[in-house]
Amino acid sequence: MIMKHQVTRELFTYWDGLRGGRTAPERSDIDPAEIHQILGDTFILEYGNQNALNFRLAGTRLCGSFCRELKGRSFLDIWSQEDTSSIKLLLAAVAEDEAAAVIGFKGKTERDQELDFEAVLLPLRHYGQPKSRILGAASPADMPYWVGIWPLTELSVTSMRLIWPDERPAFMRTAKSGTKAQPGFGLAPSTAAVSPSVDNAAFQIEKQIGHLTVIEGGRRD
Repeated sequence: MIMKHQVTRELFTYWDGLRGGRTAPERSDIDPAEIHQILGDTFILEYGNQNALNFRLAGTRLCGSFCRELKGRSFLDIWSQEDTSSIKLLLAAVAEDEAAAVIGFKGKTERDQELDFEAVLLPLRHYGQPKSRILGAASPADMPYWVGIWPLTELSVTSMRLIWPDERPAFMRTAKSGTKAQPGFGLAPSTAAVSPSVDNAAFQIEKQIGHLTVIEGGRRD
């Protein structure tokens, strides 16, 4: 498993079990009682398009890191300006092509205190309709004394990874026979070497989003 944190691994496993043979489970399939231990770190986003992405729900621990309620706020506004376009394209891959994504990021306060996080983003269907909801969780690497006292004011991406749980993207599984499928989220091929910190066995394709490399991969048994 490529996820480092228990919270992100647990939510991915729960989501993967719910979806069965589908590319994504229904929003109504989510039972908060079944993930109560990580509920404070989870959130649900409402996806309108790449420029309209708001928190529908946000856990108490996650809100505590920002010292404010996140419900109703824009997900895009919490990221550094440099990373906003990259986040938009990655979330389009999750919502529109039903990929899963893992993001490493660094949160920073106005006092220049920093904290490393890992987040997972997972597609949900809403009343049978795709491209409308995203389930996620974000977990810090540790819990310094200042969390909840000094709010995180900006997030900066350190890594981004796409995961195809069924080993092939949704756009490839649904393409007509004999037609070469193309991804719908506008990623350009990259020839950059795989980072030593990434397990090469789990990933086969790299693509570039802005100044960041996204490594797509399937499931490793």
